[in-house]
Amino acid sequence: MRSIRAQLLQWLLPGIVFVCVIASAGMYYSAKQAMDADLDAQLGRLAGSARLALRNQTTIDLGGARVPALRAFLAKEEFQQPGQYFELWSSAGKPERRSLNLGKADLPRPSELTRDGTRYDAQLENGERVRVIAMQYPQSTNNEPLDFAVALSRSEGESRLSRLLADLIIGGVVCCAMLCLLLILALRYALRPLERVGEQAAAMGANSLHERFATEAIPSEIAPIVTRLNDLMSRLEQGFERERRFSSDLAHELRTPLAAIRTTSEVAAKWPDQSSLDDFHDITKAATHLQQTVDSLLLLSRIDMASANVSLQSVVLRPLIEECVSLHTPRAQQRDLTFNLQLDAASDIETDPSLLRIIASNLIANATEYAPHGSEIVIIATNDHPILRIENLAPDLTPEDIPRLFDRLWRKDATRNDSSHSGLGLSIASSGAQALGCTLHAELLETGTLQISLFPEK
Repeated sequence: MRSIRAQLLQWLLPGIVFVCVIASAGMYYSAKQAMDADLDAQLGRLAGSARLALRNQTTIDLGGARVPALRAFLAKEEFQQPGQYFELWSSAGKPERRSLNLGKADLPRPSELTRDGTRYDAQLENGERVRVIAMQYPQSTNNEPLDFAVALSRSEGESRLSRLLADLIIGGVVCCAMLCLLLILALRYALRPLERVGEQAAAMGANSLHERFATEAIPSEIAPIVTRLNDLMSRLEQGFERERRFSSDLAHELRTPLAAIRTTSEVAAKWPDQSSLDDFHDITKAATHLQQTVDSLLLLSRIDMASANVSLQSVVLRPLIEECVSLHTPRAQQRDLTFNLQLDAASDIETDPSLLRIIASNLIANATEYAPHGSEIVIIATNDHPILRIENLAPDLTPEDIPRLFDRLWRKDATRNDSSHSGLGLSIASSGAQALGCTLHAELLETGTLQISLFPEK
């Protein structure tokens, strides 16, 4: 698994090196161009001095003697040492005069010369690189123009460029190393809050779900992640709390019938002559309640795993609801309850009929068991939302009871001792709705009517 730090370094380090190389190259070529411009400026001044010497031809020294001006020009100290050169050609290209430091060597002569001059780079016979400007100097009308060239050595400039290049390379390497180090330290510092979140998450367990990730001093980029993690921890805490409550309720549900079975069996074993059929009937009743509870738990488990195997098909609601109502009609008659069915004959939906049948059956069973004697149960299934709605009076419920209505094994205290109820019916219906991607919503109206609605997925 590649870390964020590694990916950032993989992209940023080459980028830093590239920027340093480009900057160094830019500085080097800028310096080179500046040196070339300075060399050309020096050549221009030297060429101007040569033109002046050729124009004057002679000069007067302090003793009054007439001395050729060109000789005086070439007698300068700069033409005695390597670095500054001069050569004069005839119109036919034959060398006529050259500076002493050239010896017998010649400056490279271009094929064509102009009065404005031609600048070019050349190499002397001794390997020295020079910058040359060659031009024509027009004489009087009766004389042909003179061709000459002056040159300056590039050695000093190239030496400075070499030193500059070495300094840039060394400085660039040091700069890149420092930037890379700063980048690594900056990334380590910037990712430290994320590492702290990871360490805190790794240390969390079932007993520390109440803890939350600190949102102070968290970078804005990872603040949404921390917020979502805190939301997740809140949901996990609620889920674990429901599981603990479910385990406690389940232990209570199983302990009561088991204790009844054990007590009755021990009494029957100790005093067999005093045993009666009622004792065995009590044992059968307790065992039946245990079996109903276990069967409901198994059904609940199967529904929780059924979301991946939902088989959707077109289902007409009216016959399915009527079938579920017929299953609970005997119990409704025992309690003098009536059904008010408001079913649309043409109402059909795309759903899993098995799961929808389980949901409807458990909702109707809950209404049949807890509606007051002689009351009415309203069942609505139309093309309008919700898919299904069941209404019945619930005088024992309060608004505070509604959030726990779908909890597993939850029942009002007044009916907890009734062994005919497992407290899992609405939990099974809620799990079935989730498997279908739907939602069960319970509401206690001001009239004391409990309204449970099945809404499709948004």
